[in-house]
Amino acid sequence: MNWLEIKIIAPAEQLEIVANLFEELNAGGVQISDNTTLDADLADNQVGVSAYLTTDVDQAQFMEQLKKRITQLQHDGWLTTDLAILTMKIAESDFTTSWQDYYEPVRVTRYLTIVPQWQDYQPQSPLEQIIRLNPGKSFGTGMHPTTRLALSCLELTLQGGETVFDVGTGSAILSIMAAKLGAKKVIATEFDPVAIPFAQENIELNDLATRIELVQGSLLEPVTSQADLIVANMLPETLLPLIPQLSAHLQHEGTVILTGIIDSQLAKVKAAISEHHFTVDFQMSMADWHCLRIKRSE
Repeated sequence: MNWLEIKIIAPAEQLEIVANLFEELNAGGVQISDNTTLDADLADNQVGVSAYLTTDVDQAQFMEQLKKRITQLQHDGWLTTDLAILTMKIAESDFTTSWQDYYEPVRVTRYLTIVPQWQDYQPQSPLEQIIRLNPGKSFGTGMHPTTRLALSCLELTLQGGETVFDVGTGSAILSIMAAKLGAKKVIATEFDPVAIPFAQENIELNDLATRIELVQGSLLEPVTSQADLIVANMLPETLLPLIPQLSAHLQHEGTVILTGIIDSQLAKVKAAISEHHFTVDFQMSMADWHCLRIKRSE
């Protein structure tokens, strides 16, 4: 089996946007290069962000989605320059070992460690939670600040016994975390049909297939019930259409966790939250990204 490396060359200040773009498209872990001596593709003040696709992914469809998202982000002012996209096929024999050499268990929150599926890693304390992921498809999704923020906020918020909706689940890492923290029921929605089998694989790797229901559809449209907690990790252009749907799908005393919000869009998201009668009761930040925990206004 061959792999396809997709490498985006971008200005250094847009690193987080490009890395988040790959995560949004469920490309999994990314490799970042910023040394012009070691990486001949780079000029000064540039970074390379690479993702790797297996042959069981529709690579042409992924490239089409990637280019469409870049165009949209440029139109919306998120990306201010043209990006170079480089591709290269890599043989399985050259690739597999490099993934396994590169990835080790990573502690991403106070209690959560992400572990590649081949590692025989055991919890170091009774409170430690472990999520096992396939590195070739989704490992590394816990590394981006937006995902770390969502995981940390879930850790602080869930008490156990809740019904949780994970909107735009992607790799299903937030659903898995919610289930491990004691959620009674988790419904994960995902619009992209390409992401569904990868999310299902991660759910099964963690023995949670009976506790997490994965459904395809846009935002909360596939869901007809109400949750105690709704979590969504996505860019504001998708979060903003979600906010009007929250009230109908949330228990009266319920909580919502929204992340994927960059500095320049924070005020706009907060205005939409207030307009739809919610209030921020807790905020976390990492780098240029923000996570908001909100409840209904009194």
